[in-house]
Amino acid sequence: MQEIEFRLVGGGSIEIFIDGVRLLDLVRTAELPYARDEQLERADEFVPEEAPLLAGEYSSFLGRWTGWPTRHYLGEPVETAYNQEDDETMLLGCMCGISECWALLARIEVTDSQVRWSGFRNNHRDWDLSATLGPFVFSRPQYEQALARTAS
Repeated sequence: MQEIEFRLVGGGSIEIFIDGVRLLDLVRTAELPYARDEQLERADEFVPEEAPLLAGEYSSFLGRWTGWPTRHYLGEPVETAYNQEDDETMLLGCMCGISECWALLARIEVTDSQVRWSGFRNNHRDWDLSATLGPFVFSRPQYEQALARTAS
């Protein structure tokens, strides 16, 4: 099982850490090969640069919207995105400030003893993030204790 941390950071955002690594960094690593391929395919549209555009281009949510006591991170979303399925939760939103514009989605399954994140995807790309990202399984008591630390 993995360990999760929901950490309140500057401006009241919640950064998510899995086994001590920021979720955003895990996502960037998973998306990078797909973003590089897309950048090569669309080379005439992009300015040449070392790091491709798009990979990991997400922001965290404000704790007052998605933190404890909301059940957003327990599979009952308070925020939704374009092209989001009923069984998905938006984990990260767009950097533009309109979270649902560019979103990282996943399925959150909650049982009496565990919380499982799987089926990671971007709402606008068909990148197979599940091949390299997750699934993550957390102890429900540890998960809920970590989430409760986001209470205002």
